[in-house]
Amino acid sequence: MIEQLLFVLGGVSISIIGYFLKKTLDELEKVKTITYENKNKLSVIENDYLNKVANLNDRFDLLYAAMKDLTNEIKELRKSFQK
Repeated sequence: MIEQLLFVLGGVSISIIGYFLKKTLDELEKVKTITYENKNKLSVIENDYLNKVANLNDRFDLLYAAMKDLTNEIKELRKSFQK
C-alpha cells in the first residue's frame, strides 16, 4: 500500500515537474524566435542607416565641390571688377 502511494506521488511529482519544464522550454523557444526576428530587423535598420550615411557623405562631397567652385568664381569676379 505504501509502495503504491509513493509510486503515485512520485508519478504526480514527475508530471508536475514535466509540465513546468515543458512550459519553460516553450517560453524559451518563443524568446529564441523573437530574438532571431529582432536580429533580422536590426540588420535591416543597420543597413538602411549605413546607406543613408553613405548617401549623405556623397551629398556633402558634392556640396563641398560646388562651394569650392563658387568660391573660385567669386574670386575671378572680384579680380575682373578690380581691373
